[in-house]
Amino acid sequence: MNILFVCSRNKWRSATAETVYKNHPEHQIRSAGTEPSAKVKLNAKHIIWADLIFGKETQAKN
Repeated sequence: MNILFVCSRNKWRSATAETVYKNHPEHQIRSAGTEPSAKVKLNAKHIIWADLIFGKETQAKN
């Protein structure tokens, strides 16, 4: 299964999740970010590749 972790800048949340799971024997893991400053910018190829996408964002403060 191809799993994609996404957060805003791909520096901590999604990149950490990728590192934790990257050696899983049954899954291929990648991560990307949604902001222009992201280390790896999310694009259509990521979404097409992924079987499962996890959004890793902080909760909005009211």
